[in-house]
Amino acid sequence: MISKYFLWTSVLIMNLLLLSSCLGSSNDGDLEYSPDAQIYSFSMASKADTLNLLRTTEFSIDQVNSRIFNKKPLPYQFHVDSVVLNIRGANNLSTFSYVTIQLIPDSSFAWVQSDSIEVSRLHKIITTAPDGITKKTYEIQLYIYQQDPYIMSWEKVAEDYLPTTVNQQKTVEFNNRFITYYIANGAVNATSSSASDGNNWTTASVTGLPPAIQLSSLTVSENYIFAIDDDNRLFRTSDGFTWTQVVTEFPIVTIYGVIPSATDDILVMVNDSSTSKLAITEDFTSLQLVEMNSGTPADLPVKNFSAVQIESTTSYTIKYLAIAGGSKADDTDSNDIWILQEKGGEIYALKSKKSESVSVDGSSIFFYDEKPYILVASGGKNSLLYSDNYGLDWKPAEENQSLPATFNYRKNASVITDNNNIWIFGGVSQAQTQIRDVWKGRLNKFDLN
Repeated sequence: MISKYFLWTSVLIMNLLLLSSCLGSSNDGDLEYSPDAQIYSFSMASKADTLNLLRTTEFSIDQVNSRIFNKKPLPYQFHVDSVVLNIRGANNLSTFSYVTIQLIPDSSFAWVQSDSIEVSRLHKIITTAPDGITKKTYEIQLYIYQQDPYIMSWEKVAEDYLPTTVNQQKTVEFNNRFITYYIANGAVNATSSSASDGNNWTTASVTGLPPAIQLSSLTVSENYIFAIDDDNRLFRTSDGFTWTQVVTEFPIVTIYGVIPSATDDILVMVNDSSTSKLAITEDFTSLQLVEMNSGTPADLPVKNFSAVQIESTTSYTIKYLAIAGGSKADDTDSNDIWILQEKGGEIYALKSKKSESVSVDGSSIFFYDEKPYILVASGGKNSLLYSDNYGLDWKPAEENQSLPATFNYRKNASVITDNNNIWIFGGVSQAQTQIRDVWKGRLNKFDLN
């Protein structure tokens, strides 16, 4: 009886000893702490920032170059004295061992969440991973516009780059080159320049275009440039210089341009048995007649208008073709800006709202900095209108976007834009002579890039 009791007691003691041994083997030395010292989330805020500009500013974290910065600069003259930082690691459960803030010129301190930091002196953040060993140093850069970002600066890039005998001209961008087509002495010629230059031009021979070509009809698609002549014949080129005639199902009255849509077709007006109709086409091998949802094709200009695609990077539904000025089929002037959109096989046409006193005769419409602009001529000088709702309403640009005093009055200029610049080529002077210069404009906001 005693031996049985002793046996059970021994078993119980052994189990307790084993359990104690297992529990005791888990000590701090066996836990693995993360060596990840990277910052994964960063933001800042300030009580003085009543507009919450800092709180909504997105910061980029460049892990390779150890930089934290805001891609979009804060507004001109933005100022706060101090900020509170929000710094996060890989996850909230595995925080940094500690974080050191380094200030300009040469001081540093251990950071805690509630610290108020003098933002003008903030230089670097040094993080130590949960393992207490691994460190990473980030340089902090807070970009603020140092001058009004919406001032537009202008410079004359080229002068007298065309012969003096020119009597018609138009410039397009194609295959990363500017090509200025011009008619001189009854022949079509061209000169071209790199689309990043605009100063150095090379004369090129043009073949296949008749003297009766309407240079104002030049339209660039993805693979071709198209143009029509006075007899409504169509011509195209794939290299910009060698042109061939294209036989079409209907005579082409005018080419409006590529209308943004799922298929990016070209919108044209055709002559269908002496009736003007709209049509869309990919490359003119076939033409699909389309109806206007409101109005008639007779309301639209057919010559000497300017056109531009309007597409929003933030809204899929904003895809328009805007056309301004020109003359109608009955030879009356059009003083309207039209917004054209293709939906469900129909063309929706809407007139923009602008002051009736504003003339768009000889104007040039273009798209820049996510907004449509239009270069107009009135009272012996040029000025800019713009729209902040994608062309529905128009208003004069501010004084900080005025053209320089040395910019000669002109109509029918060619205007081309890239990501940062506005290029203005030639035009017709008040004395009805051809202007032969090139200007480049740029918003200050793009100087940061």
